[in-house]
Amino acid sequence: MLNTNIKYFINYLNLKSKKFQNSSKDLFLFRQLFFYYKFNLLYNKIKWFGSRACKKKKLKSFSWLKNIKNKQYPLWRVDTYLSELKNINIEIINDGGWHFTNIKTPQDLFIKLNNFGHHDEFELSGLTVNDIEEKIKNRKVFYNHFADKSNQDKWNSNDLLEIVDENLLPSYLTENKNKYNHWIAKK
Repeated sequence: MLNTNIKYFINYLNLKSKKFQNSSKDLFLFRQLFFYYKFNLLYNKIKWFGSRACKKKKLKSFSWLKNIKNKQYPLWRVDTYLSELKNINIEIINDGGWHFTNIKTPQDLFIKLNNFGHHDEFELSGLTVNDIEEKIKNRKVFYNHFADKSNQDKWNSNDLLEIVDENLLPSYLTENKNKYNHWIAKK
């Protein structure tokens, strides 16, 4: 069983990507598949650029790397030469890996949401452990990732999660699927 004390999200980079291995660029943004609740429930409405990398000699700071814009700019964009965050020497790795979030039981997820930075917003949502359990069972995302800051409906989303075939998952998970069987959604 997955340790419930682990961080609420996990990133796995696909360092075997041919584009990554053959690139001569200095900066890398890894576009990752975004999974919710279970290791095989894909949320395909978000382009997730959670992981970034750069050549050691180009690293200015980790916060600088974190704030790099997830966009490739053309050579003619003069502002890229003046900006710390816009770059032309960047490679976007489209098969960059996997991002797993909220891989927790409904009870543990409820505790997490009541204790994170925006717990006051979560408390106002009125969501209960049973509501979260229903969302997981029905493969629905509970948070509207596209809501603006003034929208009071952030905690009511009905976006469906897609069950994906195991060939889209990291090899570690497919090789150890019996160990993590509880965290794999059934079709």
